[in-house]
Amino acid sequence: MTLRNSDVKPPFKWTGGKNRMREQYRSIFSPPGEIEVFVDMFCGATSVSLWMHENHPNAKFILNDKNHEIIDLYRTIKNDWNSFYSFYGTLVSKWISLTPEDRKKFYYDLREKYCLSPDARPQHENHAMLFLMLKTNFNGMWKAYHKCNGRYSTPPGTCTQKAGFFSQNEDNKFKEFIDNVILESGDFGLLDKYSGNGTYFYADPPYRDSIVEYDGNFSDVEQVRLAQFLKDASAAGSWFSESNKEIGDSFWQKLFPSPEYTIHDVSARYTAGRGTSVLNVKEVLITNF
Repeated sequence: MTLRNSDVKPPFKWTGGKNRMREQYRSIFSPPGEIEVFVDMFCGATSVSLWMHENHPNAKFILNDKNHEIIDLYRTIKNDWNSFYSFYGTLVSKWISLTPEDRKKFYYDLREKYCLSPDARPQHENHAMLFLMLKTNFNGMWKAYHKCNGRYSTPPGTCTQKAGFFSQNEDNKFKEFIDNVILESGDFGLLDKYSGNGTYFYADPPYRDSIVEYDGNFSDVEQVRLAQFLKDASAAGSWFSESNKEIGDSFWQKLFPSPEYTIHDVSARYTAGRGTSVLNVKEVLITNF
């Protein structure tokens, strides 16, 4: 099956998001059967789930991420939309009224409140602030500095967005998607309850040899544990695919031997800084079909 594009966009840019890989994945991503449950094990900004939902609208979707701040944001979008989006609208109006330099000051003020005094306001306000920051931050990266209590603390980006950048129509479409998914926020090992025939697990973990820091330390020990989870799910009848980085040490070939598993070589370009340079790298998409 060749996958068509999604009409719904991710709500914000995300470093490592898979929209850039879509053309290479298009003909190799779908398993040979009807997907009843799709489990996005490290969902991030949900680009893959949105893509798969367009192609498998009748499937049950499970979105998981160990990053509870992201999942809590999605829960607020799902359960407290009116309060959340009303406050977010006031933030956007303020943002549009400011110069780029004043927007940076406004961003840092929001970040300080979000990081250092989250109990001083309702959760929907915290999440509205986070939503604006995620839309306008530096390169879609997620930083969580110790000085910011380990909470989201990525610096601002260019701060040059125009009013049309903030699309209520797109946000409404994302809200409709989130309304119909199950949200989980824990270790991927807890997702084994979804294993079985008709379930498709997709894993996009922090990559090996990644320059981006994520919540916790996803070492090779964790990579091996994830591989074992996927192989156990496969033995239970599930399909799976995993995206990761190829660094030329036969790590994946040893973990996922042929012919039981297939390792697809794909290429990627990683943007550095503010998009003025790129790094060509090799990635893999590993499947059990």
